This record gives sequence, C-alpha cells and structure tokens, in this order.
Amino acid sequence: MTVRSYRQDARAQQTQANADRVVQTAVSLVKKTKRTADITLDDISEGSGVTVRTILRRFGSRDGVLEAAFGEIKTEFKSYRAPTTPGDVDAAVRALLDQYERIGDLNMRALEQEHQLPLLHRTLTHARRSHREWLQHIFGPQLSQLPAREHDHRITSLYAATDVYLWKLLRRDLGLDRDQTEAAFARLVHGVLALPAGMPSKDKQLHSKESR
Repeated sequence: MTVRSYRQDARAQQTQANADRVVQTAVSLVKKTKRTADITLDDISEGSGVTVRTILRRFGSRDGVLEAAFGEIKTEFKSYRAPTTPGDVDAAVRALLDQYERIGDLNMRALEQEHQLPLLHRTLTHARRSHREWLQHIFGPQLSQLPAREHDHRITSLYAATDVYLWKLLRRDLGLDRDQTEAAFARLVHGVLALPAGMPSKDKQLHSKESR
C-alpha cells in the first residue's frame, strides 16, 4: 500500500468514525431530551466532538442527523420484540409487552411531540404501518378465512388492543403491574380473535386508518 492510499484509508476511517459519533450522540440526545425539537446542532457538536461545519457537510442539516438517529433507534427498538410463531397469541402479547416495558415511555414522549416535528411524524407514521403489518403476520392464521373487509376491521380492532396508548393507560395511569397489564392485553386480543364471523352493521363504520 502506498503512503497516499494509506492516508486516504485513514481519512475515510476517521470520517466514518466522526459520523458514527454524531449519530450516536443524536440517539442519546433523543432518548434523554424532553423535546426532540429542542435538540440543536450545537448540542450534537458538543456531545460528539465534531464541528458543526463537519456535521453539515456530512448530514446536510440537523434533520439529516436526526433522521439517521431515528433509523438507529428503529433498529434498536425492533430488536426488543422477540420473534414469535404466527398464531401464538400469548407469546406475541408477551413479546409486545417486553418491548413496551423498555420503550413505552419514550414512545409516548415521541407521540406527544409528533406534530411539532415533521420528521418525527413521518417516522411514527412508518412505525404505525409496521405495527399493522406485524399484526397481519402474527394473527394471520386466525384471520385468514375472513372476508377482506372483516379482516381489515379485525386488524384495526387488534391494533387498538395492542397499542402503546393502552400500555400507558394500564401501566402508568391505572397503575397495573406488568403481569396484570399482559393479562389485560391478552384478554382483549383473544376477544377480538374470538368474534363470530359477520360484523354488526355499526362496526362497518370502522376505518382502517388508526388515529392517534
């Protein structure tokens, strides 16, 4: 390897190391700062030891850094929900509660700020879509024979029965312990899955779009 190539490799490694420090600093700030919108480039620069100018050259803007940080957080959060066999309701609920116990409070804080930061809104919109896809996969065996419209309504009902807002209501507002909360989630999910085919006419007014 020539001296020039060595220097180029070293520079590339340093550039990547700087970018990694910037993103990890932003991840840490998102987790501990009450309002994500209050995070500044100066905060990120101070925490990472990388100049604002260098940050802008790599990420373009503060939102560019936050977008990269949200990507890291998404990957981390997904790892907190253990994979379960489709159709195993109790295992799925247990895995979901394991995840909420670790990220529920942070998730609620993000939801409270959603409309203050367009980037956060886009991130949460994607998270909602991913949760719905998870419901369709995990409870597919129980719902596979339903007509399309009823299948869609059941998924919406399952969404309500597994939403982080429900975790917050039971755990934080009503003070239930973990086991009581898991039991409540399981009863609701089993209840939705046990509904007889053919929805009452008033339930046909349900919309598949979740509002929260």
